[in-house]
Amino acid sequence: MTRKVKGSKQYRMKVVPHRPIHGIFSVLGVTLLVLSTSAGAFFAGQYQLSKNLDEKTRAHVRSMEEVDRLRTEIESLRVRAATAEQSVAIGEQASESVRAELVAKENQIAELRQEISFYRGIMAPSEGSDGVSIGRFSISEAGERRYQYKLLVQQSAARHQVVTGAVRFTIVGQVDGEARRYALADLSSEVESESIPLRFKYFQNIEGELQLPEGFVPEGVELSLKSSKRKGFSIDQRYGWLVQQS
Repeated sequence: MTRKVKGSKQYRMKVVPHRPIHGIFSVLGVTLLVLSTSAGAFFAGQYQLSKNLDEKTRAHVRSMEEVDRLRTEIESLRVRAATAEQSVAIGEQASESVRAELVAKENQIAELRQEISFYRGIMAPSEGSDGVSIGRFSISEAGERRYQYKLLVQQSAARHQVVTGAVRFTIVGQVDGEARRYALADLSSEVESESIPLRFKYFQNIEGELQLPEGFVPEGVELSLKSSKRKGFSIDQRYGWLVQQS
């Protein structure tokens, strides 16, 4: 029998039965909730990662396709450029060939015209000059600033007297923009004086070589033919500096 002690507070004790299974279920529920949440986050992350990878893969594939397309286009442009360069080179060669042929034909025509003029001058008298005329005149290249000149002076075949006189040969041009004149004797060691003697019955060829000084830019040639007779022929003719290809 319990004794009550006077003056102290009494507590009542109650026996509660121990239930360990309820706690286990609580822990399991929390664990499952955490696991399901983690799994959801994991799969969501995997899905997003897979989606990002797919987008990057597609972007990479598109980039590679664009690179292949550009490479094909570049190769096509290279082929077109090479074809164009080859066409230009062929065109230039053809143009140069045609140009050279035209120059050769023009020179041939000029020579034929000079021959016609020569024979015409011999067969048909020229009024006012005692039948004397310049049959032809030409200049051609002979080397570095060296040129060969050819002059033909003729008389009509209707005249039978011997022609005597002289011809002056002057090269005109510029040096540093200033006019300059040179006598043939100044440019050719083959000529001793400014006047080249003339003596012929039908025609006379005068030819030789001259050397132009450095810095001199030729513009033309002046020819002056004078008879030794008091009332003989007097011919003054100027030619441009037209150099024929040798």
